Amino acid sequence: MGTFVAIIGGSGAGKTTVANKIIERFSDRSICLNMDSYYRDLEPGVDPRNVNFDAPASFDFDLFLSHLVDLKNGKPIEVPTYSFVTYRRDTSRTIHVDPKELTIVEGILVIYKKEIRKLFDLAIYVDEDADERLIRRIERDTKERGRSIESIIFQYRRFVAPAFRSFIEPQKYDCDIILPRGGENHIGLSIIKEALERMLQKS
Repeated sequence: MGTFVAIIGGSGAGKTTVANKIIERFSDRSICLNMDSYYRDLEPGVDPRNVNFDAPASFDFDLFLSHLVDLKNGKPIEVPTYSFVTYRRDTSRTIHVDPKELTIVEGILVIYKKEIRKLFDLAIYVDEDADERLIRRIERDTKERGRSIESIIFQYRRFVAPAFRSFIEPQKYDCDIILPRGGENHIGLSIIKEALERMLQKS
């Protein structure tokens, strides 16, 4: 069965950093899934500027759930490869993932669905100031996704900020741990790692 950990937070909160720091501790005993792999394909002709990618409707929750259940049952999965340039999956390539003792799943809406929430043994909410999250988003999207600052700010005001308040932040109250400052919170991370070590020993 293994131990399942959800890492949730707004875009730019530092979820990936937290996940990587946990992976460093457990290395080959763990795997990490990014919920971004489970975006739905954008329909032909749809302008991505008019799509709320932070809303639940943008994700393929059925495939996400089935993959988590497979891993929970000790079965390998083929994770989609999603492109943030074409806004579609690369159908010629998937990522093979074998189940491990520790499964870390990070993303903005990991425990949004009740049936998915039940699969996790521990849920961590990474809490970061809104201005810092926006700065990190600008840095990431300009460097990694080739977007202009103007388009990022437009999208943030129109979709990202309202979706954070409506869908993402409410998950905080279903989490077991709230981690302020993410990867910078060394004491909080140390406590989480020790707790996971004990959970793995029991399982």
